[in-house]
Amino acid sequence: MFFQITTRPDARLVASAVRRGLRPLLLTARGLGWAAIALALILEVTTDGGPYLTLLLAGALIAVGIPMFLVNSGTRDALHEGDLTTYEISDGGVASSNLAARHAYAWNAFRSVEEAPGQLIFGRSRTRFLTVPTTGLTGAQIEQVLGAASVHGLRVRRI
Repeated sequence: MFFQITTRPDARLVASAVRRGLRPLLLTARGLGWAAIALALILEVTTDGGPYLTLLLAGALIAVGIPMFLVNSGTRDALHEGDLTTYEISDGGVASSNLAARHAYAWNAFRSVEEAPGQLIFGRSRTRFLTVPTTGLTGAQIEQVLGAASVHGLRVRRI
């Protein structure tokens, strides 16, 4: 098995992969932020104390600002070079190369692979991953890659 894909990184796909990779952190921040907002509103209604604007603003910052910052900075970092990138998937693993660098990973360097719309997300750790666009691959070829990942012990999540 050998597949080669050459394409420019797509900001929309990269942002989607960053959101998926940071999902636990983003959900925690959103939950804490909304809890702070709810607490500020409850305190405002039930007590005759001072305004709880600071708590309300802090909740909004935690619920909206922090997730936006994390996703935007992660996407910006991933798209930093933005050069034409070649991805190679073989029996040995996955490689990506552009004008600036080449990175090759054996199958055992990954913990999981997730099929997402338009891409495969190869997870290395909780927050580190390699996205491979599936442009030009047929459904059968994608299944072949997912099957190879499964054979090599990776956790596979399909759409």
